[in-house]
Amino acid sequence: MRSIHRVGLVLVMVCAGIFPSLGAASPTASQDPIVTNDPAFMAVFSQQYKAAFGEGAIPAKYKQLSGATLSVVVKCEDCLKYHVQMAIKLGANRQEIVEALRIGLLTGGSAGMPTMGAAYAEMERERLK
Repeated sequence: MRSIHRVGLVLVMVCAGIFPSLGAASPTASQDPIVTNDPAFMAVFSQQYKAAFGEGAIPAKYKQLSGATLSVVVKCEDCLKYHVQMAIKLGANRQEIVEALRIGLLTGGSAGMPTMGAAYAEMERERLK
């Protein structure tokens, strides 16, 4: 049941403009019931997300690496793919991503291993060495 909620949250984030790269691959994103039924709240949520993950005292690249770590802990594969994509766009190299993944695995336990596979697949897709 928890994974269904995470997928729903990712779809909400796609609709809110937070995960735009996932939106194209997700035909059901525009039908997300949270965005449809509470667009004002989701607009605020989107702004908060942008404020939290944007540049600040902590550079955005490191925030995206933190997002990758947390995605392994909560076992959200779509979230992990997004954070890896964003970290790469912000200049993260393979070793930085691998170290972020390791922290997530050690924190969340071996149940996060299947989720970690999505990050390695994404790095291969991006040909990140």
